[in-house]
Amino acid sequence: MAEQFAVFVEGLKDLDFTKGASDKIKRAASQAINTVTRDKRARAAKLIRDQVNLPARYVSPSGKGLYVSKMASPGSLESRITARGRPTSLAQFVQGSPRVGKAGVVVEVQPGKARFMKRVFPIRLPQGSELTATKYNLGLAIRLRPGERLRNKVTARQVSKGLYLLYGPSVDQVFRSLDGSGVANDLVPEIERDLSDQFLRLLEL
Repeated sequence: MAEQFAVFVEGLKDLDFTKGASDKIKRAASQAINTVTRDKRARAAKLIRDQVNLPARYVSPSGKGLYVSKMASPGSLESRITARGRPTSLAQFVQGSPRVGKAGVVVEVQPGKARFMKRVFPIRLPQGSELTATKYNLGLAIRLRPGERLRNKVTARQVSKGLYLLYGPSVDQVFRSLDGSGVANDLVPEIERDLSDQFLRLLEL
């Protein structure tokens, strides 16, 4: 089962909502958080696709690639955006119509930066396979020689002796990289600004 990770959208930290806050303030705060969360989910999807060559459906709410998994309420002033943690098959990025079993494919993980991989070949995956989310139900594989190891930090999964399925980044890896360079971190200044603006507008201040 795919693991998922979340980013919490919290704002308006200078106000204490736990003691004496009116219903109007709590309602305005929850509405502001939800508006900004929906907007930033869409913005994050665009930024992810600017970095990784994914179709729009892959980061859509309907496909659970990147979606609002929790909405704020007056009693819980927090919302959540969740990104798919399951690795993306490298076959998702294949260009053209490669033949199953024939080595030599072109992949384009970063938009505009295609790469030829001469030893990699497409293989047919079982229908409905949970190993990957890909197109045409194909995976890209490589067969290693005895003692050979994958280089360049390629993400792979062994499916039989010497045979490995190859993967690109998951949506979550692009959304919230552990080193702080992800799209979610890039959006923090926008989120803080827009939360404040929305909250004050709703209170008519």
